[in-house]
Amino acid sequence: MATEMYAGRLGSFRAASTASGGTALTTTAQCLALPDGTQHVIITARNFATAVVTKFALNPHLTVVKTVDAGAAWVDYSTAAQDGLATTDVVLSSLDTLANGDALWLGSHEPFRGAIVDVDAANANASVLAAHYPVGTVMTTLAPTDGTLSAGAAFAVDGSITWAVPSNWSQEKLSSLLATSVAAPPSPAAEMFWVRLTVSAALDASTTLNSILALNRSTAYAELTNGQTLEGRCVKAAGGVGCIEALTDAGTANLIVNCMSGNRGFA
Repeated sequence: MATEMYAGRLGSFRAASTASGGTALTTTAQCLALPDGTQHVIITARNFATAVVTKFALNPHLTVVKTVDAGAAWVDYSTAAQDGLATTDVVLSSLDTLANGDALWLGSHEPFRGAIVDVDAANANASVLAAHYPVGTVMTTLAPTDGTLSAGAAFAVDGSITWAVPSNWSQEKLSSLLATSVAAPPSPAAEMFWVRLTVSAALDASTTLNSILALNRSTAYAELTNGQTLEGRCVKAAGGVGCIEALTDAGTANLIVNCMSGNRGFA
């Protein structure tokens, strides 16, 4: 059996999956956030019931930015959105409409078909999502399917926000897509595939999200059989991997994801 060799110093070890046997999987995809500082992973599929394979993908890291007043002010929530911690939040309290200058931007170095959202404090105001992507610097309409919508309110329940990946999606600097010039725009030198999410009415004053994790552009998943292990480099960083997407072909299974940091340890 081949063995993965890592010619470098490893630091701390940590699980990204649920303790005592791994994260329980079903036929519905879920995402496991990698700890900040991850540089190497070991993935093991186990405990199959009816399942023939565990299906998985390594999903891109997201840059998550909330802009207000047409970009005159902004907050970078990239870490809070993907650190896997319940103690940090993406704060969307009173997020206003695009007409009033507010938006939530998701960007990555490669296309992605949506995001899985874990809601902490639910929005209770009636409001629906719209999504746009750039073709050059022209923002073009997407048709999102919003799994966070409940009783007419977006970001009301945990769920996926998905769209068909556009063939003409262009990589742009966020600063070139904002209506207002800012002194230090987020990721000023990075050209990314951006999606702008906006709401039809302001969210309520206590809306927060535990996480926003990218969904892979493709559902042509890699597969692991019962007891099979995959080990390799997997850098958690902008331009790298943010999470692991996993599900079963049928029935249930568990997935153990162990992470190793570099010699400086986890963040």
